[in-house]
Amino acid sequence: MKVIVLSTLHQFHDHVNYYTYEDLAHIIWSFSPDVLAVELRPSDVEGRIPQTIKQEYQNSVYPLIDRLKCKVLPLEPPEPKYSELIRMARESMEEVQENNPDALEHFKLYVEALYEVLFNWWNSVIDVNSYETDRHFEIKRRYQNSLFGDKERTAWEAWNQHFLEQILKASERRKDGKMLVLVGAEHSYWLRGELRKRQDVQLLEAPEVLPDIIGL
Repeated sequence: MKVIVLSTLHQFHDHVNYYTYEDLAHIIWSFSPDVLAVELRPSDVEGRIPQTIKQEYQNSVYPLIDRLKCKVLPLEPPEPKYSELIRMARESMEEVQENNPDALEHFKLYVEALYEVLFNWWNSVIDVNSYETDRHFEIKRRYQNSLFGDKERTAWEAWNQHFLEQILKASERRKDGKMLVLVGAEHSYWLRGELRKRQDVQLLEAPEVLPDIIGL
């Protein structure tokens, strides 16, 4: 199966003019996937539940689902795994807050500076999905895991691993189709890196195929 991982900006699509909700909807429609993998729980997809952070779903994705007539693949784990992983990440944050508050403050400043740099640099959906962006988020994650410890690292890896498993299962069931994977920008480097290792999946590199999809 041909797979493309497309980074989304969640609520920030509404704050930029180079990757709007309309732009995202256009990309999804133009790619016309056989499988649309979404960063949601099965219950969110079934109920078309509006998202507080991931606002691209009510603004871009939900209106297209019935028109596309494709399979929609929820990537997030169902309960109880969902809450277990969220709890692990929350506990790691609380432990750092209690034991090393200065380091946590430094990390927050780093994240603010990183996003300021990225939002000033990004000028297109191709920039958001570039190799350079992936590298920035990989570095951020390594720093984050080193600061927050084993619980954070375990939760992050398990979360992404669940995404990957759903993608591979769907790919195995439909070898000749196209899959569009929508995930927040911080997840993309991990998924792309793992999918590049697979012989049974043809990863379409976003920077290379997006110009044709968006008509550049």
